[in-house]
Amino acid sequence: MNELLELEFKGRRTEYAANPLQYPFARGDLAIVTTDRGQDLGKVSHVGIRPGDSPGEKIALQILRKAKPIDAERLQQNREREAQAKRVAREEITRHKLDMKLVDVELQWDGRKMTFYFTAEGRVDFRDLVRDLATRFRTRIDLRQIGARDETKKITGYGVCGRPLCCATFLTEFKPITTQMPRDQFLPLNPSKLSGVCGRLKCCLRYELDVYREFQRECPKVGHPIKDENKGIGEVEKLDVVREQIQVRYGNGTVDRYTKTQFVEMTNWRPQMPKNECICTCGKKTGDVAEEGVERTRAEDSSALAPSKELGRGDRITLHGEGGFRVDFEDEDESLDVSTDVNVPLNVPGNKKKKRKKKPAGDAPSQSQSGGTQLSQPRPPQQQPKPQQHQTRPPAPQVPQQTNASSPTAESAGDDGGAQRKKRRRGGRRRHGGGGGPQGGAEQSGDDGE
Repeated sequence: MNELLELEFKGRRTEYAANPLQYPFARGDLAIVTTDRGQDLGKVSHVGIRPGDSPGEKIALQILRKAKPIDAERLQQNREREAQAKRVAREEITRHKLDMKLVDVELQWDGRKMTFYFTAEGRVDFRDLVRDLATRFRTRIDLRQIGARDETKKITGYGVCGRPLCCATFLTEFKPITTQMPRDQFLPLNPSKLSGVCGRLKCCLRYELDVYREFQRECPKVGHPIKDENKGIGEVEKLDVVREQIQVRYGNGTVDRYTKTQFVEMTNWRPQMPKNECICTCGKKTGDVAEEGVERTRAEDSSALAPSKELGRGDRITLHGEGGFRVDFEDEDESLDVSTDVNVPLNVPGNKKKKRKKKPAGDAPSQSQSGGTQLSQPRPPQQQPKPQQHQTRPPAPQVPQQTNASSPTAESAGDDGGAQRKKRRRGGRRRHGGGGGPQGGAEQSGDDGE
């Protein structure tokens, strides 16, 4: 009960405060809170945590007690001191010739801290300014640089709609606004119409964005061709989100409007399924679908599919996370829903095999000869062909016995044959007629026999 409260301070600055003593509070009540440097007074703007907010594990403020009437009078005196400090600060900024704009001044309730909010294009060296302000007001001075949206939130004002600014009334945080949002809502990219009082994109561009994107996901894109027997060839000209209609313009100038159901019935267009929920069987055989995890689901409830219905090329299978799947047949305008008790995990990252790079054939010998470190252990040498395997072939011609001077030649021939075998072990193709072929093996065995 009232464990956390949202308090509002000057300039619509809101923070969460813990209520360890469980004081009963209602919206609009004043409360004294303890900060890191003294005490401050705030107004309760919400009891509990707002939906979607995450105050975090550590709460900087704690409620000390309820505010009394004398505390409200002291707050009014602080507002008068803030106005005076604002005039003095502007004079000091002009005297120091600093490129900055003072926005607001906030004095803590106990008077121990005074915060000056300003805007600037870049970094500002305000050390001399802080020293002069601290000497003048005899308190701790804090200068904070804010952005254009925070400045407008503190000053408040009215928008082009005639109502008070959203940031100054109910918005508690600023969410990012991108230029893709007006494109999704078919708005003209005119900066003067899309910018707010702060000079940035309007915050209201996010309000209806989800509705537009959801409607476009279930409709064809603008420019999609369509053919009618009577009216000729046309294309999608506009998507009317408010009326939920698709406007089509034909070549003869006729403009018609259709609902999503009517457009699907008269054309061969089908809504695109999300990539994380759809398995497309285009170019795949029926057996390949089983590898994607569908065969197990079909085996659980095989009786649901008719004997004549089989998966083929072009059919789409949509897996449901809560169990079951849906089959959309390409040749027929119908679909089949199958419900099972098997839950299929979606968005499962696939294990991609890394491709091994092939090294050039001459790298390994050069590294070994130069004394370089080999990263991979060499494979064991292949066994020499047994003499029994070559009995069917004609024996090698006998070479006359040579003196000791010819022995190095035989050794060099054996070394060449070993180098060729090493090349073959590294993945190279076998070359007939070399040391690795059958003839080379016979010659090698003949030399060994001598």
